[in-house]
Amino acid sequence: MPAEQPAPGGGRPAEPADFIFGLFWAVLGASIAWGSWTMDRLERQGVEPYAVPGLVPGLLGLILLVFGVVLALRGWQGRMARADAPPDEGAGDAGGKAEPWRTGLALLLVLGFVLGLLGQGPPFWAAAFAFVFLAIALFEFPERRANGTLLKGLALAFVVAACAAAAATFVFQDVFLVRLP
Repeated sequence: MPAEQPAPGGGRPAEPADFIFGLFWAVLGASIAWGSWTMDRLERQGVEPYAVPGLVPGLLGLILLVFGVVLALRGWQGRMARADAPPDEGAGDAGGKAEPWRTGLALLLVLGFVLGLLGQGPPFWAAAFAFVFLAIALFEFPERRANGTLLKGLALAFVVAACAAAAATFVFQDVFLVRLP
């Protein structure tokens, strides 16, 4: 089996789709940021600058734009490296095989969080903890099991989930003043 070509800057090899999806996210982020920038600022009504409509979506749009550009550049570098590589090199993490279970699992987790947990009983912090813990534990499970680091991975997932749930709860309740279920 041919050796995989290293990714630019180390890490896993870039996927060809990274370039296309990076462009998609960059265009979407730029569109959101532009739409937020052109919204009415409501200065005539005395709205404070940090409370103007479109501020948070605009910031999120800029973040999408930046990460989209980074992903597109990574994909472009991977395309350039593959142009010089013999066929079958740089096929990806799974040796060129798609892993559709990851997409299905992500969809299941997100829908379970939004439709099953959020506002349906457990407090927000518990729902956020469960979502983050399950996401980390389940996506890392095959690799951790193969490496024999399953308990370490679960402990790390627990700590990260607890910190993420506490931070998200604090930001929503105390910074944005949103009442959480």
